Parts: sequence; structure tokens; C-alpha cells
Amino acid sequence: MSSSGDKAQDATRYWFDTRANLRREMEERKKRFEDKNEVRGRMAEIMKKLVAGASFFDGTHLFTPHGDVPDDSALRLVVLAPELFYSKEEPRPATGGVLDYVRNNGTKPRYRGNRLLFLAPDHGALTRLRDCIRVALAWNSIVEDVEARRLVLDNLQAEQAKKELKGAEDVLPRVARECFKWLLCPSQESPTGKPSVETVPLNTGGAALGPEIERVCLDNEWVISTWSPIHLRAKLKELYWKADKPAAKADDFWEDTLRYLYLPRLKDRGVLAQAIVKGAGTKDFFGTAYGEHDGKFDGFKFGDSNVQFDDTLLLIEPEAAKAYEVANSVVISSPGISSPVEPAPTTSNTLQETPGKPTTQQTLPTTPVTERPKSFHGSAAVAPAAAKMRLVQIAEEMIAILTADPNAEVKVCIEIEATFVNGAQDQTRRAVSENAKTLGFNTAEWER
Repeated sequence: MSSSGDKAQDATRYWFDTRANLRREMEERKKRFEDKNEVRGRMAEIMKKLVAGASFFDGTHLFTPHGDVPDDSALRLVVLAPELFYSKEEPRPATGGVLDYVRNNGTKPRYRGNRLLFLAPDHGALTRLRDCIRVALAWNSIVEDVEARRLVLDNLQAEQAKKELKGAEDVLPRVARECFKWLLCPSQESPTGKPSVETVPLNTGGAALGPEIERVCLDNEWVISTWSPIHLRAKLKELYWKADKPAAKADDFWEDTLRYLYLPRLKDRGVLAQAIVKGAGTKDFFGTAYGEHDGKFDGFKFGDSNVQFDDTLLLIEPEAAKAYEVANSVVISSPGISSPVEPAPTTSNTLQETPGKPTTQQTLPTTPVTERPKSFHGSAAVAPAAAKMRLVQIAEEMIAILTADPNAEVKVCIEIEATFVNGAQDQTRRAVSENAKTLGFNTAEWER
């Protein structure tokens, strides 16, 4: 039954209409859609579009179980499922879920839990988001049924249904943004402390979701994109350098930052590499080396930023580096500078005339002059496993001394010979050939 006019007045008219009432039809259809199926799937679609701009992260995961979130060094954002909601009155569903992700990777323990950040829905806003999704799904089903002729409407009603669907779809991103507004970060004060979860609300009315998440992460130092060597030195001094162990592997520190919540969460490995290069350039933070054996540091440097962050690099406590530098300093004479020589007493190479005897001249033998060497040739076998460290040693302890002589013309050639009993794999051959071309090798040939 339909009506017109003011229902409180006698002039109100009532009549039966054979056409469907669109609003009532939509309300009836809303009840068909369940939270765990259609509503949840549509919610995931909406959030996928919203987090698409979160390029700050290496990966994003929507409503993904912790067993399907990779346990690696990549920085990842996990969008928690609706049942892991957050509210100030009841934070446990979200915070408990965060700690579960950090500790577990399916049935296995997670080893790199310090690479995850989380986005959680607000409990109070979830009801409205679900209702808006049901409205959109209901209008969509009406429009689909009209197009498939399962529901007969006149042209005016069909256009109205399409208009209602567009309005319902347009409101969804804004409502979803207002709902998924809590950014959560797992943390730990100290190695002996208890893990906890920090929570910050996002600004839902400003920039897009991705840039807003990035801003909060950087402002709160949950993720560090630029790091000072001062902080690196402080962490090494606090946790790694000991009286009997003044050197720590830089790669071990990087691996630990991936695992432990009490260490800084660096955006990527390059952040640590930049801090190392900057700190190695002075004698205030640490010395560097590429190995240690029998109390000696291989490739020791102090105050030299020409270092490479690899799996052999050592960071040495500055006082220990100073002491090592003093104890192992060697004075090398500069090439081309001769030490002053005391003048020899003047002696004649002839015998003096003796009175009364005939004069006889006798020449004394002269000391032969040793001819200086005109060239040097050297070769060394280098084990592939230690090639990086050994080449650095050769460059510092051989090539650098030769090139320091202004009269020297130094040429360095590297010869690589590899044999494959069963033949080289195609991927190995392609990679080596491409790299040889890029690096400017004079020869790079494969033989069958």
C-alpha cells in the first residue's frame, strides 16, 4: 500500500501499487548477506584499494592468517581481520592478535617478528561499516536482477536503483577509512622486558591512508629511514661490545634488528649501511675490519669511510680501535725520499808524492753501484670463499704501496678460472656473462 499527502489530515490518499517498493526491497535483501562471507569479502576489497598506496611497506596483507605472512626481512603491514578489533575499553582482541602474529608463523615460531606493523578496525565503527556494505550489496543485487530480468521495474525505478547503488558505493571508502584507524606497533623496552603493543589513531580526514601510515611510523620512530651512527654506537655499546669482545659483526646486528622488538626497526638494510659509512669516516664511533684471527684484524681501518657492509664486516669499539691502531702502527718511508748521508772524509785516490822518490800514481778500486729493480710481478691464489676479504687486503697492503711511488706505473689484472664437472647451469652462464660485460672484462669466454 502506498500513500500521499500528510497522514494526519483527512486528505491523505491510500492505494495499492503493483510496482515493487525499492526501499523495502533493499531492506529485505540486506538480511541475506552474512558478516563472515559476503560482508567480509567486500570489506577486504575496499581495504585493498585503500592500502594500495602504502608503498612505504614491502608488502601488505589483508585479513591474512599469521601462517601466510612470510617470515623474512621485508617490512610488512598486516590489516587485522574484523574480529581482531580495537577499542580503548577492550584492546585485547587487537593487541593479543598482534602478539600472536609476532610470535607465530603458522605452527612454527616466527623469527623475524620485528618487521610487522598492524592496522586494526575500531570496534564502534565496525557496525556502521558492515551496515553500509550490506546496503551496497543489496542495491547491487537489485540492479543485477533488473538487468537479468529477474526483477521487473519501470525505467524510473531502474534508474533510481542505479543511483542508489552509486551513492552506497561512494560512501564505502570514507566509512572504511574511519573504521580502520588504529595503527599498532609491537615493542619491548629492554631484552628482559615484556612485549607490549603501542597504539596510535590515524587522521582519517587528511591525506590518503598510505601516506598517513608512513607519517605516523616515522613521527613515532616505529620505522627508521635515516639513522645516525651515534645511535648505532649506543646500541653496540649497550648490547654487543664487551671487555673481552670489542668487535661485533655488522651483519649479526642487522639480523638481530629483524628479530628483537627492543632493537630499532630499520626500514631496510641500506639504512644501516648508510649509518656505518657515515660513522666509519671519523674516529668517534667505531673502527672497521673484515675479519679477526690470532688477535689481528684483517683490513683494519679507523677513520676511513671506504668500507663495504657485507657479511664479514666487523665494527670495533672506538677505544679498542685506538689502542689497536697505536699498537700496530708501522712507519713506512715515503718513496723517492732518501735519508741524509754523512759526507765521507775527503781522501785522494792517488798516493802523495814522497820526497826523494819518483812519483807513482795508483788508482784505488771504486765500490760498484747496485742497479735498482725496474719492475715487479706478483700473483696469489685466492680461495673463493674468502675472495672479498683477501682482495681488500691485497689492495691495501700491496697495490696501495706500489701506487704510492710516483715513478710507478701499476697495472692490475684479475684472472678467474672456473670448471664445471657436469657443465655450467644456464642461469649461471647468463648471469656471469652479463656481469662480465657490465664490469668491462676484456675477456669472458665459455668453453665446451
